[in-house]
Amino acid sequence: MPRKPFLTACLMSVSLGAAVASCGTLGAVRPPVEDLRVQPKPVPPDDVLNSRIAGELHDNAVEAWGEAGWAQVGRLCRFHRELGMKGLSCPPPPELPP
Repeated sequence: MPRKPFLTACLMSVSLGAAVASCGTLGAVRPPVEDLRVQPKPVPPDDVLNSRIAGELHDNAVEAWGEAGWAQVGRLCRFHRELGMKGLSCPPPPELPP
């Protein structure tokens, strides 16, 4: 015949397991850890003043860097809005191609 302390311990461990399993982030989708890293701005190459192509490539790199940064801000904003932070005006997520 099992002893009462053993049954009590079993019931407590099962109830704690159920409590931990029910914990979550309130349905918020966590942004990737890369969103917490600051990406450095692209450095212009030495020939950017002498070559039109090098200048355009640098402009494209800066444009891509800026768009990636604002997408990162949008993901973090939507994450915190889903957690319940008030006063945020977040951009909508990007449209997925069909």
